[in-house]
Amino acid sequence: MQKFSGTIEGGVCVRRVEDFISDSERRYFVINGRVFAANSEKKIPTIVEECAKRINSKFFSVDVVERRDGVKRIVEIGDGQVSDLVGWTTERFAEIWLDEC
Repeated sequence: MQKFSGTIEGGVCVRRVEDFISDSERRYFVINGRVFAANSEKKIPTIVEECAKRINSKFFSVDVVERRDGVKRIVEIGDGQVSDLVGWTTERFAEIWLDEC
């Protein structure tokens, strides 16, 4: 962090290297506690359902990646302000909002 930003601000981040499957990252959106996938036919991973229960926010995104041993990991949670529609169609994204109105 110090190399790229010049200072360490707010603490230190420690990471563990894990063996993720390339191209396995999926984005889910949570609206009012309900989780939506890019494909309405796909099962929502348990880890995302648990995340949706624990975070008190009306809207956010959850990115999940799969390790080689099949374990799913949350790699990012965002407030949706900069989340693009990776893997989503605009039609599907609009559809989830219609479901909530």
